Amino acid sequence: MEVQLDLNFSITYPEVSFPEGLTLITGPSGVGKTTLLRALHGDYDSAFARMVQKQKTALMPQQQKWVSYMTMREQLSMTVDDMWETYAKRLGLQEHFNKLPSQLSIGQQQRFWLTWVLAEEAQWVLLDEPTSALDDDWASIVIDLFDEYQKNKVHTKMVIVTHDMRLIQGKIHNHHIAL
Repeated sequence: MEVQLDLNFSITYPEVSFPEGLTLITGPSGVGKTTLLRALHGDYDSAFARMVQKQKTALMPQQQKWVSYMTMREQLSMTVDDMWETYAKRLGLQEHFNKLPSQLSIGQQQRFWLTWVLAEEAQWVLLDEPTSALDDDWASIVIDLFDEYQKNKVHTKMVIVTHDMRLIQGKIHNHHIAL
């Protein structure tokens, strides 16, 4: 499978499948893990985009972009239903709902974005390094949340790109793709 990034550059991937449940994608930096996620999200015209055609996708990028002048409550409330509050409380963010992004740590911003993506109720949940800014305690809570999420959302496909050994060793994945 090939993803054409521009006229002169493409990345070729082996044949891969994404069963229901949680798929981890691992591999060295620069092999195209993030590009694969973006292709699944529909950012590139490819066989991967056609694989998810007409299904809702939610993407958590490595670097989140927030609206600087809006509180987290405002940003999340205008885009997803109130389920985000349940996830946010589970991720210890209840004291930060009325803060601006600049008033939050990178780890808090990452947990808010995770809240947003999970509340999207998408058929494909695509996460790029979702625990990279989290300490061991928060990573453990997030891993438990992923495990619970996939058990409750049986027909959802969760795809996580990671280098984080905590996720790999967490044994919550159903499928593993090593690029």
